[in-house]
Amino acid sequence: LGSTLPLDEGDRVVALMVQDPATTRRQEPSHLDFERWRASLTSVEAVGAFRTIERNLGTANGPTGEPVSIAVMTASGFQLARVPPLLGRPLVEDDEHPGAVPVVVIGYDVWQSRFGSDPTVVGQQVRLGGVDHTVVGVMPEGFAFPVNHQFWTPLPAAAGDDPGEKRPTVFAFARLAPGVTEEAAEAVKANPLLIRVG
Repeated sequence: LGSTLPLDEGDRVVALMVQDPATTRRQEPSHLDFERWRASLTSVEAVGAFRTIERNLGTANGPTGEPVSIAVMTASGFQLARVPPLLGRPLVEDDEHPGAVPVVVIGYDVWQSRFGSDPTVVGQQVRLGGVDHTVVGVMPEGFAFPVNHQFWTPLPAAAGDDPGEKRPTVFAFARLAPGVTEEAAEAVKANPLLIRVG
């Protein structure tokens, strides 16, 4: 990702990984790993996660059949980025709860190309994979966090706690808490492996 993420204090953003103590191999965490970290870690803040999926894009006028990449992300990803939307709002934690209305935040390029820069786009519907999502926000030009994304939908909370059940992996990230160095964070045994990404 280069030497500096294009974010406020991007050099304090870290990836959270699982490391096998026997082989020292790094692995992406499961959704439940992330949920546990979010509830327990104190050396980092804005602990978040995402995974990328592809869905066909459609609008109220019908599906286009065009596949698009979507960041299925926690609301904390927007807190970490510290970039306010151009229109509307970012994802919020309530969007992650079971039964929440499907919502999507769209990027500036999509707003221009698909919606003609319509200032009333918030509240309109976008169909992703056959499911209607309400547009709740538009991000400003140039914003593409985490990895060149232009669509963001909520990452639902992990359901169940059966340790034998295979869980989807996610990419987890966080920002070092104020006054905490990367070395100090690594020294806390409860922490996952921290990898600098900025």
